[in-house]
Amino acid sequence: MLIALCSAKGAPGVTTSGLALALSWPRPVVLAELDPAGGDVLPGYGRGEPFAGGLADLELAARRGGPALHLDRQLLRLDSEGRARLLPGLADPAGARHMDWNRLAAVLAAGEDGAVDVVADCGRRRAEHFPAAVVQRAAAVVLATGSTLRAVRAATQAIAELRGREAYPGMLGTLVIGPGEPYGEREISEALGVPSVGSLPRDPKAAAVLSDGAPAGRLFTQSPLLRAARTVATRLVELAAAHESRLTPPPAPVPAPATTFGGSRVR
Repeated sequence: MLIALCSAKGAPGVTTSGLALALSWPRPVVLAELDPAGGDVLPGYGRGEPFAGGLADLELAARRGGPALHLDRQLLRLDSEGRARLLPGLADPAGARHMDWNRLAAVLAAGEDGAVDVVADCGRRRAEHFPAAVVQRAAAVVLATGSTLRAVRAATQAIAELRGREAYPGMLGTLVIGPGEPYGEREISEALGVPSVGSLPRDPKAAAVLSDGAPAGRLFTQSPLLRAARTVATRLVELAAAHESRLTPPPAPVPAPATTFGGSRVR
């Protein structure tokens, strides 16, 4: 199942939120850094860990055919169990102009033959070379927004674009980052006209671990940010799966085999 996470102008901490969700995901998951502005997880949470691969190499494999065979080679573990893995983003943002998002969307939507979910951090909605093809293939698109008036106004325009010109077929929802500044999750959901998948609190200490590689400490997994992320991740899986099942047409009925009775063929 492919889930796209994007933001409107001025939304805070989208990549940090995506990483928190991936680390809290209830099933095997890949966090795919598709932001055309480049990847941030390796120099932040990964503390500069070198890796010769990632999105650019996967795109090259897609052009040569058979990219699904190469997806696993481009992934890094985000946790000790390997349930959460990372597809590192572009090291050079200039490479975004050459990306074949349609091919990559097909690879990510397949998700290793459905064995894993993919959370795609697509970056800012209006960015140049935005991966719109990935958004089109997603079972759900989640627009991250702050709770200020400025953030909600920008989110309103982004939602209208996703609903209108792009005729997006999947579930559309919002994730509120830092609720109560001053608007709450319910108020924002009603203003945008889309369901909320939940909210993540301002938690500078835990966020610094994810964004800048600060020491985690033994209570990191019980931080307010990670606790909220577990709730959001579980709800998002349930909502996206339910919507995906509604979009999937039922299998065609199989006709009953013909039998012979009294010398006549009947069904």
